[in-house]
Amino acid sequence: MLLAEELLGHARFLANLDPGTTTQANIRRAISAAYYAAFHLLAAEVAEQVSPDAPPGLRERTQRALGRMQMQKVAKAFSQVGATKVRDLPDDIILPQPVSRELALIGSRFKELQDERHAADYDVSKHFAPSDASAQVQKAEDFFRDWKIEKSSSNAPVFLASLMFGRHWNK
Repeated sequence: MLLAEELLGHARFLANLDPGTTTQANIRRAISAAYYAAFHLLAAEVAEQVSPDAPPGLRERTQRALGRMQMQKVAKAFSQVGATKVRDLPDDIILPQPVSRELALIGSRFKELQDERHAADYDVSKHFAPSDASAQVQKAEDFFRDWKIEKSSSNAPVFLASLMFGRHWNK
């Protein structure tokens, strides 16, 4: 089982411990795990696309090289359904097809999951309800579902390469 799937399962577990009395720690960790499930899903997909699995450890190092800010920037750029050009994509890189509904949702959900994770991890003044954790877990599950559809599209390689290399393309 991939780490991303384990994290999604862990988020589900924490969100469903006891909806009536779940502690802030469990709710916050569920929200955080939901984001990290999405993060690690994309990281694994990028690494699989750009790095061989031998020698051992190379693919894992590739995953580790991804940065959350670059991923957020790319996710936002790809979040417009029907777009044929995305921000910061070099002029010679043409999207094979307009941005699909699934890819746009992946982009917008990634940002939403990341924002909620940040609040859950750092904003101690904010109170989260069990329903907040459930909503974020559902968003992560939808993210996984949409990626399963999108990953075989002709835009997926461009999206994944942008996550890894986009910040270097316009140098």
